Order: sequence, then C-alpha cells, then structure tokens
Amino acid sequence: MVIPGTHDSGSYSIDTFKLFSAVGRAQNVTVVEQLHRGARFLDLRIAGAGKNVNIFHGCLKGSLFERVLDDITLFCHDFPGEFVIIHVSAEYQRPFTPVQKKKALDIMKQSLGDKLYMEDDVNKLLTTPVKELVVGGKQVCVLLKRMYDDFEVDGLKYTESYITNEYGFFNADKWLENQWYNTRNVDQLLEWNLDEVKTKTKKGKFLNNQFVLTPGVGGIADVARLVAGFGTLQPVYLANALYKPPRKHTTAPIHSFFAKNASEGWNAISVDFIDLCPALVSLMVGMNFSDFDVVLATVQYGNPNFFRPSMSVTSKVQSHIVRNKVLFLNVGRDFGTNFGTLTLAYKVKDKYFSIVIHFDGTSVIVLNEYNHIQAGSKEIVIEDGIEEGSVNPGGGGTIMTWCKAEEGDEIEFDFDSPF
Repeated sequence: MVIPGTHDSGSYSIDTFKLFSAVGRAQNVTVVEQLHRGARFLDLRIAGAGKNVNIFHGCLKGSLFERVLDDITLFCHDFPGEFVIIHVSAEYQRPFTPVQKKKALDIMKQSLGDKLYMEDDVNKLLTTPVKELVVGGKQVCVLLKRMYDDFEVDGLKYTESYITNEYGFFNADKWLENQWYNTRNVDQLLEWNLDEVKTKTKKGKFLNNQFVLTPGVGGIADVARLVAGFGTLQPVYLANALYKPPRKHTTAPIHSFFAKNASEGWNAISVDFIDLCPALVSLMVGMNFSDFDVVLATVQYGNPNFFRPSMSVTSKVQSHIVRNKVLFLNVGRDFGTNFGTLTLAYKVKDKYFSIVIHFDGTSVIVLNEYNHIQAGSKEIVIEDGIEEGSVNPGGGGTIMTWCKAEEGDEIEFDFDSPF
C-alpha cells in the first residue's frame, strides 16, 4: 500500500504568537483534519512539561498529548474501516523523566485502548489486508522512538519487551525505516528519496519516505533574512518549493517526480502541510485501488459557452495514467493551454463511466476509482441486447458513440470529429 503521512503532525498546535513558531509549525490543520485529508501515518514528537506530556518541536511546546490522542480515537470511532500508524518519539534533547515517559505510555493505552493492534509481528502487519486488520476494531499501531533508555519507575524497568507485552507498543527502530534528510535542496531531496525506496523497500520493515525540506541557517545571508523577517527559512515556504509550479505551464516538482517514479515500491510518504498538496494525497490514495482504463478522451479548447470542435487526445491522456490506476494530468503543461474542456470515457471494474472536466492552465486532474464518483462522473449503462448507442455527458462535453465489439465483451467508443 501507499500510505499518505504527515511530518511533525502535532506541530499545528504550537501557538502562532510564540517566537519562531512559523519555523516550528510543519502542519496547518489539526490531526483529525489531517486524517480526514488522507493521512494514515502520523509523526508525533513529545516530551515532559511539569506533570504533563505535551507535543514539542524542539523547544516549542504544543498541545497536551492526550488531546491529540483523543482526536485519533474519535476518527477511528467514526471510521471503523481505517487503520492508522502512529510514530511517537521523545523529542530530541528535551527533558523527559521516566515518570513522564510512563505517563505518556499510560495515556496512550487509556485513550487508544481496544483500538490497539498488539501482535508483535511486523511481517504479518505488512502482508495482511486492511479489511482483515480492522476486524475486531484493531485500528492503531504505535511505534516508539527514543523511549527506552534509562527508563525505570519504582524499581520496575520499562524495557522494550515489557512495554510490548504490557502496552502493545513496538520499537520503531525494528519496525520502521525512517530516514530524515537535512536539506533545503529540492533536487537533492527527491534524488535521495528515490535512492532510498529503490534500496530499502520490501526489507521486512515499514518504509517512510520523508518529502520534507528542512529549515536552517546556512550563513550570514540566511541570518540577515531571518532578522529582516523574510519567510524563506519557514517550512511552509520550503514546502511550496515542492508543491507549486516554478512558472506558468510547468509542473510542481513533486508532481513531476511521482508521475515519473510512481511504480516504485512506495509505502508511507510523509509531507509537511498536507492541506497544501491535495493532488499529491489523492494520487497516493488512488494507487491503492482498481485499474483505471481510459477508452476515449477528447478536448475542446477555448470558451465553453461557444461551439468548439472536439479533437481526440486519447493516447496522450492514457500516457498519464500512473500504475494503471490513477489519471494524473497537469493540464497547463500537458496540453499547453489556458482553458478548455476535457471529456473522458473510462472503465473501472467492468463498468463504463463518462465525465466532463473544465480546466484552466493551472489545473491538476487526479482521477481514480476512489474519487471519480465524487468528481461528477456518470455511469454509461450498456443494456443487454443493445448493440450501440450514444452518450451525451452534458456540461458542454463531447457527444460520444459506442458499439459492442464484434468479438468479446469490450465496448468501442468514438465521436464525430470535424478533423
């Protein structure tokens, strides 16, 4: 499976009025909204704060840990068919006493309770379909990082085996490959992640590829920008270098990357600011569903309020279906136009559908089994005993014709073209 994830998932809760909060926040929306937007891998950094356990990013303190856990529990209750992996790490170089660590374990156990996946077998988890994992309400797997050292409370040592047996939490070092790339260079980040997925996938562990550009101060020029209030060192500024096209009729770097490398063995893919990259998340989710077969594609350029001739772009559109499962089309780059109308006829699970999509030069079209009905597609009903027919998809789209093939069960589509 390809699993969307969020990096530093709890950092949304850092108060925006705190000094340097813009550098510390890696997410704009709450954990429950991250889950609603498709995230199923969460990266939570925690440390002690007096009698409490809080979210931390460096020295910046966020919300109480239990509030984030309550959001996860609420989501699992509302969506019993979903499975979530939580990577919980003690924030690096933050005070975290054994008593505070025990409290963190206790509140996770109390909050997640019977939702916890507790079988100490990463291979079973990697190979079991989600619908079988969630039978009996087991929806959450907790992986721990930097939680075992010097951990003794009231004479009891909280070893890895004890925590696994008593709480059902597992050692992330044994279950997860999770490389952090400390870089602000987009090309370098993409290259390193590609090398990682090629060398470490299917090695008996979860693989989390972090598509995250890291803020940092690299010299006097960066210090001057920081003092002057420029945002170039903020995570959101860096994330947009991945998510936004550098110029008109081009593609966002991360879109180009996955369009070219979608067939690799991706597992979890973590990003900053999940609300800023909906097309990427939709692509990742769609890779887990059925084949998406475009049988006819036409385009009409220009104003949809006037008659415009249609032309076939079937082969071009088919070339942008990744993994045979997701249509991933950047219209401005791929069609080189400012606006127009795309009409599709396609097949999903032995049924045919049509859809009309009005686009402009910035549109990114992501269509798959999971989202195509929500996007406005309509089923093309092929009745028994009827050999041919026509389809008017409406909305200014191309009127198509269909007929049954002379041999087999396939349906052939065409349209009246003036060319």
